[in-house]
Amino acid sequence: MTTRALIPVTVVTMFMVGIQLSVFSTWRFAGVVFMLVWLWPFALGLAGFTTLSIWAALVGGVFFDTHATTPFGLTAAVGIVLGYGASRLGKEGVGDLDSAAWWVTPILAAGAGALAPVLYTAGGIGVLNFSLWRGSLVNMIIVNACAFFLLARPVSRLARAVGLFGARARR
Repeated sequence: MTTRALIPVTVVTMFMVGIQLSVFSTWRFAGVVFMLVWLWPFALGLAGFTTLSIWAALVGGVFFDTHATTPFGLTAAVGIVLGYGASRLGKEGVGDLDSAAWWVTPILAAGAGALAPVLYTAGGIGVLNFSLWRGSLVNMIIVNACAFFLLARPVSRLARAVGLFGARARR
């Protein structure tokens, strides 16, 4: 990873936070908001960019939490866990868009989408914020898993393109 990729990843991360806050936070499916700010670091990690995925999770999570009524840093912590876990798979080539079967990336993303609300709710309980438990955890798991499944391939392609920006040779 080069520092050249940090600027485009930061810009795209801030764009994702803007989309999350202005579009996805107003759409509710079964009373649940889909969390694009968790899918983005997961996709970067699955592309094999460990540092970039952790950076995107930190920046995106902190900026999301400054605008939402959530425990500060909890969104970032969940994103960091997802991004780092995905990067371990990405380094092994498990979720590679070119060589793996077409369904591998969406299935892995659906698993991350199911795990994220559990981590988020457990983290909220850990910081004694019980308001995160007010809805149905099952609905949160299903909505995020389905959304991650549907958006995994396009977001992963974007993550790979943005992450590889820093690897391009100068002319």
